[in-house]
Amino acid sequence: MAKQSSQIKKLLILLAVLASAFASSQAYATSLEKIRVGQDPAYTRVVFEIKDNHSFEVQQLNNPSRLVVDFVKAKNKIAFDYKKLFDKRVKAIRVNDDSRRTRVVLDLRNDFDYRYFTLAKTKQGAERLVIDVKSSLVKPVAQPAPTVLANKPKVEQKPTPKPAPKVVASAAVKEEQPVKAKSSDPVIAAAPKVTQPAPVVSILPKSSLKETKATNELLNAGTPLIVKDEVVIAIDAGHGGKDVGAIGHSGKVFEKDITLEMALKLKKYIDRQPGLKAVLTRTEDEFIPLNQRVRIAHQKDADIFISLHADSFPTAEARGGSVYVLSTNGASSVMARLLAKSENASLHDIKLKGKESDVAFVLSDLSREANIRASRKLAKAVLGEMGDQIELHKETVQSAEFAVLKSIDMPSLLIETAFISNPVEEKKLTNDAYQSKMAQSIAKGVASFVSKNAREPRWGEVLYVQYRVKAGDTLSQIAANYDISTLELKKLNNIKNSNQLYIGLRLKIPLTESVVASL
Repeated sequence: MAKQSSQIKKLLILLAVLASAFASSQAYATSLEKIRVGQDPAYTRVVFEIKDNHSFEVQQLNNPSRLVVDFVKAKNKIAFDYKKLFDKRVKAIRVNDDSRRTRVVLDLRNDFDYRYFTLAKTKQGAERLVIDVKSSLVKPVAQPAPTVLANKPKVEQKPTPKPAPKVVASAAVKEEQPVKAKSSDPVIAAAPKVTQPAPVVSILPKSSLKETKATNELLNAGTPLIVKDEVVIAIDAGHGGKDVGAIGHSGKVFEKDITLEMALKLKKYIDRQPGLKAVLTRTEDEFIPLNQRVRIAHQKDADIFISLHADSFPTAEARGGSVYVLSTNGASSVMARLLAKSENASLHDIKLKGKESDVAFVLSDLSREANIRASRKLAKAVLGEMGDQIELHKETVQSAEFAVLKSIDMPSLLIETAFISNPVEEKKLTNDAYQSKMAQSIAKGVASFVSKNAREPRWGEVLYVQYRVKAGDTLSQIAANYDISTLELKKLNNIKNSNQLYIGLRLKIPLTESVVASL
């Protein structure tokens, strides 16, 4: 009897352990996958994609006005914890999580009214909670109690229709075959297979089908629209303090003074542009090491970095303004190489002991490449405006290994406003009208770039990676792993047949927001 009691006790303990393990595994079965934003003249639509069965709570709070959405026992798979929006109703989105829930806060610009509804699962298995923030204001009433929705979205389900009879085509369609390893090939572990969810047929009421179509159209085929309401431009007045920079032909004009005067004017003109705000790395004659300039730009939440200079050249004939971006393949000209060498040498000579002044912010190759492409677009816009107002030294964007451009992880330019070593241009640089003309043209170019690109993630530049095909891979599996369509993957890599894969083939793959979040 005692033996039997002991066995029962052991069995109960085992069951308790298994139940605990099962509960733990189910604790975060739900996950918040994506947040997308769409804009309409009458409302702002925020769409939350949620995987698996879920429950959530929506409530509106005041002072300041905000909507709080709690996803109970949901894993947070959102890439950001704070995003500003370029939107007249929703100011920002904040995301945080703990062991009980993932919370999303929509910071509103006023006490706007709102509504919410749910949409059925997509082909990828995500259900959607949709919140529309309206332009109309909430009538002053008592604070409402939190609205708690049921575990499942309220979507009417109709009986699943019977599948249509199979139609056999006259020509057999070949199925996609996984890549096979040849006997002579080294053994390569197959990539983990992607388990495709079983097809789910969700038949919605007509109103829901209409909402689904409207939501897809508003979100521009699923493109996330998360952009800051104010683009911040960091203006770096080159040199300063004990670092005088280049000295004018007369011996009386210092580069550090010219760049500060120009920076103050540029800030004034940028601040006049709607949606733009300028910040300065220095506002007086002081020495600031490179790493601190970069830190200031980051602390002030800068999106664009512009470094102003007025350099010199051994011969007095050199003249005109130029715009530079960071080079990855060497300088674009002898002049660019010499100027970069001069500027970097100056930075090196005055750096503090034990401090790295040439590289203050380490970038991944992917991010650096995208930033250089965005910088070149910005440079073209600025150079075009400068060319209408002043004489240019080079009419094309130049590139060089300027240390200050290496050190920043955002679209960045180095502008040579003129050559202080040229006696004619030295006088121009001290002229208030010339400085204003230069500042206005730069501000106009920046505004043009921002208006065309600010609404796109990473200024419209796509991050790409190379994927090396392994044994067992299929094109559809690779596409699913990187959250893109097979058609897009084939088109990007000029693949006409899915069975053209072979071990070692390198594929160019764009990184979606969800994949970037997982890196």
